[in-house]
Amino acid sequence: MFNLQNVFLKHSRLFLKTRLFMYCLTYAHLNIMSVVLLNKDFSTSNDPDLKVYLTLKWKLITTWFNILTIPYIPICVYCDWRELKRKVDRPVPPNVEKLKNIRDFYFTNLILPATLYADVLFWNLWNTDRKLLMPLSVDKYVSVWEQHSMHTASLVFVIFDLVLVPRQRPKTYKWGIILLSIYLTSYIFVCLTSLLKGEYVYPGLKSFTTFKFFVLTIHMFIGHLFYYTGQWFVIDILWGQSKSVKEIA
Repeated sequence: MFNLQNVFLKHSRLFLKTRLFMYCLTYAHLNIMSVVLLNKDFSTSNDPDLKVYLTLKWKLITTWFNILTIPYIPICVYCDWRELKRKVDRPVPPNVEKLKNIRDFYFTNLILPATLYADVLFWNLWNTDRKLLMPLSVDKYVSVWEQHSMHTASLVFVIFDLVLVPRQRPKTYKWGIILLSIYLTSYIFVCLTSLLKGEYVYPGLKSFTTFKFFVLTIHMFIGHLFYYTGQWFVIDILWGQSKSVKEIA
């Protein structure tokens, strides 16, 4: 059965250099994208549904998962840089080992499920009925390529990280699911508070009844748990359950 552990052991420095390059490229892209998109001036629009995004842009789920990624990448760069500089016969420093554990916990329990859920749902709705996501007048301000910068680049990055960073299943899923649930509950609370104020983070929410919002909430939890659970099967296939995974990460 194919296992990336053997490949990694033979070409560990190449893996590390590739990851460092991709992390730096992604971080540069993320910061440039953030500056460009968060400074879009919707106040000049004649569409009142678009003007509200001057404040509502901070409540978009896209904004949330991208903010989650901002502190994650520097941790990855530091860990991989230290690993690249470490001599083969030297043990991993305790502080780096702790950061690696934080890195894996943060990625598998927040970044991966949050990003995959949001990006996949976005493109599904985009191809089904774009008006559920945003006013069509947004095209004058945000191009299709900028939409890809927000919802395709992040998807590629998460898949890249999942495939190229050695990981293994945790002994318990409890703390990861608790953290993910706190994130989802916080976001749902923000959306619900906005709805009660008559603010619609997404145009599709205008037609939502209490029951439909409840169904959406259940869909969000099930969707995130689907990606959370699914990643472990991918990790098992790529890296196996060997104890050596930690040693080669």
